[in-house]
Amino acid sequence: MIRLLLLAVPLIELAGLIILGQRIGVGYTLLWVLASGLLGVAVIQRHGWSTLQRLQERMAENRSPFGVLKSGMWGVVAGLLLMFPGVITDALAVVAFILALRHRGQAGPGEPGGPKVYRRGDNNVIEGEWESREQRDEPDSRIDKH
Repeated sequence: MIRLLLLAVPLIELAGLIILGQRIGVGYTLLWVLASGLLGVAVIQRHGWSTLQRLQERMAENRSPFGVLKSGMWGVVAGLLLMFPGVITDALAVVAFILALRHRGQAGPGEPGGPKVYRRGDNNVIEGEWESREQRDEPDSRIDKH
């Protein structure tokens, strides 16, 4: 299954580039591929360095690095997708870049605006929402395997 997917993605991308070349011309399609590849390299460089700097700041302030890591990961994924030639991977790169921007300012556990963290005995407790089964109206959606 994974082998078929790994084979199908480049073929779909090639078909997309052929269709794009027929619509806008070969020169503009080659320019698209070159520009998106260079943009991908630039995004990886920018997100890599800024993620490293923000991570160092968070660690120096003894704050949670999870929001920085999540944002940086999506930025690098966006850059990698832009580096692959194709239309579909470029569209997926836009989605990954939006996710990177969305997670950029999220508060982590223990930070103002994020879930509270406290210690009870030997355990760390991260505050969250809890709902009793008796309060739910919908039936139990778990799958029990016996």
